[in-house]
Amino acid sequence: MNNPPSILLGLSAAAAFALIVTGIWLFRQPGGNRMKAILMMVAGVVILFNGWINSLPVPIPT
Repeated sequence: MNNPPSILLGLSAAAAFALIVTGIWLFRQPGGNRMKAILMMVAGVVILFNGWINSLPVPIPT
């Protein structure tokens, strides 16, 4: 059975990509706040994982 692509996964992937890229950029800046950069990258991974989990099909009870 084919599932249509989830808009939630697309939106979360875009938000996660923005957070991860901005976190990497901030991490590489001289004098940048490295803790905020690391937290941004972790938040991006968490958002991406949550979007993936929510886009999975609901299991059919047997």
